[in-house]
Amino acid sequence: MPAPSTVHRDAALENISTAYKVQGLIASELAPGVPVKHETDEYFVYSRDQLVLPETIRAAGHESNKQSFSLSTLTYRVDEHALKDFISDRARANADPILNLEADATEHLTQLIMLRQEVDLAAVVAASGAWANVTSLTSTFAWSANTTLSNPLLFADSACAVVIQASGMRPNVAFMDERTYRACRTHVSVVERTRYVGIESADEKMLAAMFSVPKVLIGSGVRNTGAEGTADATTNTFIWTDLAWFGYVESAPGPKKPSAIYRFDVRDGGSTVKVKRWREEKLESDAIEVSKLFDHVFPMSAAGYQIWNPVQ
Repeated sequence: MPAPSTVHRDAALENISTAYKVQGLIASELAPGVPVKHETDEYFVYSRDQLVLPETIRAAGHESNKQSFSLSTLTYRVDEHALKDFISDRARANADPILNLEADATEHLTQLIMLRQEVDLAAVVAASGAWANVTSLTSTFAWSANTTLSNPLLFADSACAVVIQASGMRPNVAFMDERTYRACRTHVSVVERTRYVGIESADEKMLAAMFSVPKVLIGSGVRNTGAEGTADATTNTFIWTDLAWFGYVESAPGPKKPSAIYRFDVRDGGSTVKVKRWREEKLESDAIEVSKLFDHVFPMSAAGYQIWNPVQ
């Protein structure tokens, strides 16, 4: 009887394959998109004069006091982020049935553009001077210390109160990276609040209730800094550094709607991501390009509170 190895030749399976997926991205939620027509422009910012209470009493026979508002402008400038790939006629002709080269290439390029958007937001959120309200924790007060002195709930309450006082806006979003989230959800002070419901740690919804904010976002996205073709031999890193952030983010952007963070998007036919396909005859290939034009802005830095080094 022939040996099994002689009656079968290895071929690509048609019902399964594996691929790394870009997951845990929160840039689209933390920075709501605002559609714009031009790649650079200005937008109006109202001053805090609206919070100044003038004298309103009018004596008999006198005119009312004059009161006005003041405006300033900030600018934005979007950058175009674009990547392309080529699918050769020979690759298409020899591809196994499980592969859809056009769809795979488009998905791959789109994921990389969205990864770039996440990295871009992470860099500007963590930039020095981005926020009017900042606290850097010492090792004694780091949430990873897991002591009563390092109670995350007390820091959250303080951060939210400062944002309300500084901006007049009640924080509606809490954000933290994956490591900070895990230190927070198992912290002794948080667990004490959850023991009566029969669990030993809190999830995002429970933390949102404890922080008195509608939403808690967890930045768990990772990237690989290795060169193309060498990534499997290098180590992934988290995109977001160890930080916690509390602030007000407008869910429905519009005129006179303040927000700590916005993302300006140039849209093409209603979509923020543009996909182009064309023929490169000299390469005997079809080209696929994915592009996106965006810029992250912080029009109201007083509406955000940044907590550095919660994990040490």
